[in-house]
Amino acid sequence: MSIDHRTSTRIDILRFPLIVGVVFIHSYSGTNNGSIVNGCSRGFWVDYVRVFISRGIADVTVPLFFLISGYLFFQGQWSWGNYVNKLKRRINTLLVPYLFWNCLNLGIFALAESIPQTRAYYAGTVWPLVSVFSALDYAKAILGVFVDAPFNGPLWFIRDLMVLAVLAPAIHFLLARKTALPFLALLFCLWFFGLSPSVGLRMQAPFFFCMGAYFSRPEMSVASLDKFSWWIGAIFLCLITLNTAYLARVSYLDYSMVVFGVPCVWSLTKLAVRTTVLKSMLMKLSGASFFVYAGHGILQTIVSKAADKMLMPAGGAAILALYFLIPICAITFLVLLHGCLRKVMPTVTGIITGDSYRRRTCPSR
Repeated sequence: MSIDHRTSTRIDILRFPLIVGVVFIHSYSGTNNGSIVNGCSRGFWVDYVRVFISRGIADVTVPLFFLISGYLFFQGQWSWGNYVNKLKRRINTLLVPYLFWNCLNLGIFALAESIPQTRAYYAGTVWPLVSVFSALDYAKAILGVFVDAPFNGPLWFIRDLMVLAVLAPAIHFLLARKTALPFLALLFCLWFFGLSPSVGLRMQAPFFFCMGAYFSRPEMSVASLDKFSWWIGAIFLCLITLNTAYLARVSYLDYSMVVFGVPCVWSLTKLAVRTTVLKSMLMKLSGASFFVYAGHGILQTIVSKAADKMLMPAGGAAILALYFLIPICAITFLVLLHGCLRKVMPTVTGIITGDSYRRRTCPSR
């Protein structure tokens, strides 16, 4: 069964808003270290706004991306031939961009570390200086093996997605039989109760990817929860408010919020499809989604470190201003840069985002 046009449109208009959410997740961590936070008195309201957005609303973005990825991967009739073809396509749409953006991030940091004026900005991170990298450090940084995330941190999602694509035959075997619901229940428990391994595949990845695969079955419908959207949205809002009040992650509240948040955010696309102007704008921005996702980690790191070292903001208003300004400026810059690169170097831009190959293979995803 191929994906219907309406569902495909709902997925396309959702891509860019989800990427914005991912950027704001990292905006929270970017303004939560060093003097940018510790050097001033923020006030409860500043923390509340930041947690509500980055650890509330935005927390559903990555699980929803995994769910959509699983749904798209398992569309169509299963066969070994289709599986091999899908793996070949993901070399172009996932592996090549993954390696490029990790190497680019590594190169930028190596250059910054070689300049005395900028070297201090990159000291004391989770990675050693690039100049003293061992062969194992390079493997960890570029390939993302034996570490929680590769050098370009946000790309851990792509790494986990590639692993799940390789494991698709086993997933298909378990979901195509009576083991489907017990298997999903097991993955849910491992994720919900925080039983993920300390390093490697994060449990939210297989759970939501497999949920997406389950919903790709002919008898299932991704629109089945739309009729309950108002109730789900109300519960989601209550859970966000309650979870934010703690100003810290409380696992059972955090994960419960995601459970209701994923169908809530998906249901909102039903309204966006009906709004011509909004639909048109999000469809246009959708093409820049991967570029913003892959590039924002590099840009936000540079800007956050510069703000931390140079601006030394004092007071909650300054912290909140940076929390919004840094991601908004990063997103705007990357969208504009992507548009320019598509005009000047369309082939290269298509390769580093996987977009050129993705467009040629769009019907089968």
